[in-house]
Amino acid sequence: MIRYNPFILHTIAWLLFCFPFYGQEHFIINGYVKDKNTGEVLIGASLYDTELQKGTQTNGYGYYSISLPVGKHKINCSYAGYQNQVLEIDLEQNLSKDIFLDDMPIQLEGVTVSIEPSTKPLTTNELNSEKITINNIRLLPVMFGNADAIKALQFQSGVKTLGDGSSGLFVRGGNSDQNLILMDEAPIYNPSHLFGLVSVFNPDALNHIDFYKGNMPAQFGGRVSSVINAKMKEGNMYDYNFSASLNPFSSTLTANGPIVKEKSSFFFSGRRSFIDLFQGPNSILTPSFYDINMKVNTIFNKNRLFISFYNGKDVMDSIDGIFNNWGNTSGTIRWNRTIGSRGFINTSFILSDYENFMEFKDNQRSNKWLTGLNDVNLKIDLSYFVRPNHTIKIGLGSIYHKFIPGESSNNINSIPRIQSFEHAFYALSDISLLKWLGLNYGLRLSAFQNHGKATWFDYDEKYLPIATNTNMKGVYKTFVNLEPRLSVNVKLNSDYSLKLGYARNVQYMQILQNNSLSYSSLEAWFPSNPNIKPVIADVVSTGWFQRFGKGYFLSLELYHKHFQNQIDYVDHARLLNNSHIEGQIRRGKGKAYGAELNLKKERGRLKGVISYTYSRAFRKISDINKGLEYRSPYDIPHDFKLTSNYKINERWTFTNAWLFSSGRPVTLPVGFYGYKEELVPIYTDRNSGRFPNYNRLDISFVHKPKKQTDRVNWVFNFGIFNLYAKKNPIGYEFENQMSGQIKVYQHTLFTIVPNFSIKAEL
Repeated sequence: MIRYNPFILHTIAWLLFCFPFYGQEHFIINGYVKDKNTGEVLIGASLYDTELQKGTQTNGYGYYSISLPVGKHKINCSYAGYQNQVLEIDLEQNLSKDIFLDDMPIQLEGVTVSIEPSTKPLTTNELNSEKITINNIRLLPVMFGNADAIKALQFQSGVKTLGDGSSGLFVRGGNSDQNLILMDEAPIYNPSHLFGLVSVFNPDALNHIDFYKGNMPAQFGGRVSSVINAKMKEGNMYDYNFSASLNPFSSTLTANGPIVKEKSSFFFSGRRSFIDLFQGPNSILTPSFYDINMKVNTIFNKNRLFISFYNGKDVMDSIDGIFNNWGNTSGTIRWNRTIGSRGFINTSFILSDYENFMEFKDNQRSNKWLTGLNDVNLKIDLSYFVRPNHTIKIGLGSIYHKFIPGESSNNINSIPRIQSFEHAFYALSDISLLKWLGLNYGLRLSAFQNHGKATWFDYDEKYLPIATNTNMKGVYKTFVNLEPRLSVNVKLNSDYSLKLGYARNVQYMQILQNNSLSYSSLEAWFPSNPNIKPVIADVVSTGWFQRFGKGYFLSLELYHKHFQNQIDYVDHARLLNNSHIEGQIRRGKGKAYGAELNLKKERGRLKGVISYTYSRAFRKISDINKGLEYRSPYDIPHDFKLTSNYKINERWTFTNAWLFSSGRPVTLPVGFYGYKEELVPIYTDRNSGRFPNYNRLDISFVHKPKKQTDRVNWVFNFGIFNLYAKKNPIGYEFENQMSGQIKVYQHTLFTIVPNFSIKAEL
C-alpha cells in the first residue's frame, strides 16, 4: 500500500513546472537538425551559445527549441562524426530554422573534428548513458563478418556476457531479462538469432542506439537494469541509395530514397542466413534465420508521421527430432507535432509479438511446447522547452500484455494464458540551475493489473499446490509503485564533472529460463501475479568525468544496487511441461556493486577505449543454498576490455578488441550416487565453482578502395575471431569412472575463426 505525502508531491510539482521569469525580452529558435546529404534527423545533436554558455540538445526525434535574449548570437551545432556548424543569428523575433550538418569522413592527425563525444558526458545531466553509433558498431572486429550491435554493447564497461556465442547482456548485476530492448519504441523480447551468435539488429538498418545503465530517465520503465533504445534509419529524402553485403553467414539487401522529394521517404533492409542452403537433407543440425526492417515517413505542415515494421524468425531442425522456431514481429506508428515554438508532442501506437515453438519427437510420441507474448501499446509524450538548459517532459501510456507462459501438447502440463495491463505516468525536469549545477529529476507512477479469464494455484509451506483459483473477468490483482529518479551534475569547470544519481526501477515481468546457459532461444515470459511479486531495484551511483589533453577522456563510475523480490529456481527445477512452475520458484533479495574505469582517445590516427570493471553480484533466497548468500550466475569480478582502431591511410583501417574476464560461476558435482540403476550427481553449494578465466583477441582490417566508378562504393572487411585460438569453455559434462574418479569433458564453441564481409553501395 503506497502512502502519499501531499507536501512531497506538491514540492515535486513545483520543481517540475516552475521556472524563473526573464528580465529581458527573449525569442525562440526551433527546428530540426538533419543530415545534409540524406535529410535524416540527428538525435542528440548539441546546440550551444558559447558567449552565454547556454545550450540544448535535439530530442529523440531530432527536434530542438532554445530561447535566447534579443540580439546577435553565435550558436555552435555539433554531432559526433559530422562537421561543426556555427550559426550567426540576429534574433529579433521567433525563428524556425532547420540545421543541416555535413557528415565528416574519418580524418587524419591535425584536422579538427567534432568535440561533441567528449563534451557530452560533462554537459548532460543524465548519468550512465552512452550513444552507440553505426560507425562504432562497424569498427569492432566481429564473428563471421557480421557487424553486430549487441556485440558492441558487450564491449561497454559494466556489461557482462556468458561467453562465445551469447547475445545475453548482464548489466551491472542484472539478469538478461532486466534490459528494456526497444526498436523504434517497440519492445524486442528475444534479441538473438542462431541461439545468440547473431543479434536481431541488422546494422544496415540502424541509425544509432542510446544505452542507459541503471539510472534511466523517468520516461523509461518496466525493467530494472538498463535500456537499449535503438532507432531505425528513416530513408534518404533527396536521392535513392542501394547496397548489398555478403559474409560467410548471411547476405543483406538495402534500399531507401524519397517517395516525394524532401517530403517523404522509405527505407527497406532484408537479411537472410544461408547455412541451410549448403547443407544436405541428412545434416545433424539445420539452422536458418531472416529479418526484415521497413520504414516510411512523411512531413506535412508541423506534423511528421512514421510507420516502422520489423519481422525476424529463426528455424532450427535436427535429425534427432528436435524442431525449434522463434521470432519477433513489431510495428510502430508515430505521429510528431510541434506545438507553438516551445512544445513537442509524440503519440505512438505499437504492436509487438514474440513466439517460440519447440517440438521433440521420436517414433512413439511428439511433445510440443509453445511460449510467447503479445503487446498492444499506446503512449503519449510531451516535451516543453522552458528556456535554455530547462526542458520538461510529461507522458503516459498503457500496454495490454497477453502472456503464453507455456502450452504443451498435453493440456495437463500447460500453463494457462494470462492477460495484464501495464500503465505508467511520468513527469521529469532537466534543468541547469546554475552554471555549475544541473539536475535531471522526475517521478514515474507505474501500475500492473492481472485481469480476465485466468487460473492460478495456492501453495503450502512446501510449495505443493493445495488449491485452484479461477477468475472469469475483471481485475483480480493490482500492483502500484512510485519510481523516483534523480541525477545531479556538478560542473566543476569545462573539463571536470561530478555526477550523483539515485533511481528506483520496478519490473513486472520476468523470463523463466536457465540462466546458467551461455546461449538459449527458449525465453518464457511470466508476469507478476498473486504468486510472483514485481522485482524492485534501488540504484545509487556516482561518477567522475574528466577531459584532458587532445581528445582524451577519463571516467570513473561507482554503483550499488539492491534488489527486492529477486527470483531463482530450486535445484533440479523443471521449466518445461510443468503447470506448477511457480512452485519451483523462490523469492528473496539480491545486491550488486562495482566500479568502472574508462579511458578514451577520440582524436588522431589511433583511437580507442581501455576499460576495467570490478563488480560483484549476490543473492540470498530461502530454500536455495540453505538460505545462505550465494553468487549470481553472472558474478564476474574482474573485466578488462581494450578496443582500438588505427587509420593506416585513407583506404585502410586496422581494428582490434581484446577481452579478459574472471570465469563465471558454476555449480559443479563433487560425486555421484546410484539410484534405480542411474547415477545421480551430488553438487556443491549453488554457484560455488567458477569457469576458467575468459580471454580473447579479435582483429580486422577495413579496406575502402578508390572508387572505380562514380556510382559504386566498395567496403571490404577481413578479420580473425579469437586470434590465438583460446579454448574458452561454454559448458562441462561429467562422467563417473569405474575407478571412482570424475572425468570432465569441456565443450568449446569456437577456437580461431577467420571471417570476411563485402559491401557495395550505389
